[in-house]
Amino acid sequence: MDSDHLHAFIAGTPALDFVDTYRSRAGVGRERLPDPAALVAWLNEAGLWAANAPRTASPAQLLAAHALREAIHRCALSAIASAPFAGDDLARLNDAARHPPPRPCFRGGQLVQVSASPVEAALSRLAEDALVLLASPRRARIRRCPGCAMVFEDTSRPGSRQWCSSSQGCGNRAKVRAHRARRTRDTATG
Repeated sequence: MDSDHLHAFIAGTPALDFVDTYRSRAGVGRERLPDPAALVAWLNEAGLWAANAPRTASPAQLLAAHALREAIHRCALSAIASAPFAGDDLARLNDAARHPPPRPCFRGGQLVQVSASPVEAALSRLAEDALVLLASPRRARIRRCPGCAMVFEDTSRPGSRQWCSSSQGCGNRAKVRAHRARRTRDTATG
């Protein structure tokens, strides 16, 4: 994650990156979208905020975003377990996907995305992304990190990714632990 970004976008797909806005599900949990301003900031950073939109969201829109995020999370866990999706969760995804997404508009010499309802439009794109993922063979590549419980799409060619992040996150910590264990074992036997 670089210094210009507050969030890591490492889940392989926007819908699962959105799920990761509730961090440390394996531990105490940490809400990364505690208020409407944080939601708008994340949507903007994710490239989902319409160019013409004011930088505001309502408390009701924040609650709708949290509900959608948790529905996507439960569907991802169902996919991992090869279990059927809950009807309520699919209904929530379908309802969110029905809102018109941002539309392209040529303005000021460049192509921008515009929307009359920017939060609903952004959530619509996230719901669409989740539905496409869940309805495709890619569903079999949804994984859950054994360290932090983050869900992600394994986009590696061999399909063998286990960790949220091998370079900076749980995968790196596991590699360090394994390396230390080998050194301790080698020292004890050598």
